[in-house]
Amino acid sequence: MSEVATFAEIGSVITGVTLILGFMLGGVMADYKESERLPASLAVALSGFAATASAGMTVKDISDPTVQQRIARVGQAMSEWFLGRISDDELWQRHSDVSQLIIDLERQGVATHYLSRLMVLNGEMTNVLNRIAVIRNTSFVQSGYVLMMFLVVTLQASLAVVTFPSPIMSWIAPSVLSLAYGYLLLLVRDLDNPFGHGENNGQGSGADVDIRPVLLAVQQLG
Repeated sequence: MSEVATFAEIGSVITGVTLILGFMLGGVMADYKESERLPASLAVALSGFAATASAGMTVKDISDPTVQQRIARVGQAMSEWFLGRISDDELWQRHSDVSQLIIDLERQGVATHYLSRLMVLNGEMTNVLNRIAVIRNTSFVQSGYVLMMFLVVTLQASLAVVTFPSPIMSWIAPSVLSLAYGYLLLLVRDLDNPFGHGENNGQGSGADVDIRPVLLAVQQLG
């Protein structure tokens, strides 16, 4: 293919690609930074719920091993959901036992202030799980991805036909720019779902946030 343009003439294409990539990257990074905090918040709420339930029963000399077992089953459902082994509906079905557990503890005579704390912690768990589900199940400006893909492909096609002052740069510049913008495109798409731990046959990706706090909390529940 003969060269039909100079590098300076495709400056507008490079500017357009850079702007849309910057916009998309900034958007997904905002959600990503929030996502990094969510597993730890969920782990604290889950562990706090188990500890509060145990304390409330101990004060009233209540012995019911099924309480901790039920909390552990809910925690196990959360870890399986993170790893893509169960659906959203199944998670919420299992999580609904938490509200029933609070009712059962009230019937057994657990003090009101413990029950109030359990309801607060359950609310925190619900809010965090809802936020994670929204981030995992929705994409950031779907039309932006279409435009971003179009501009990156256009840029790479343009780099194949431009002229450069130096023959060496005619090889180096297109290769480096194509690699850089292609990498940014893939990075944006990867960061858009920081909870993709169940993807790629359960391998996830390097951009997934750390869910070890949740897995550790579940493990401690037994």
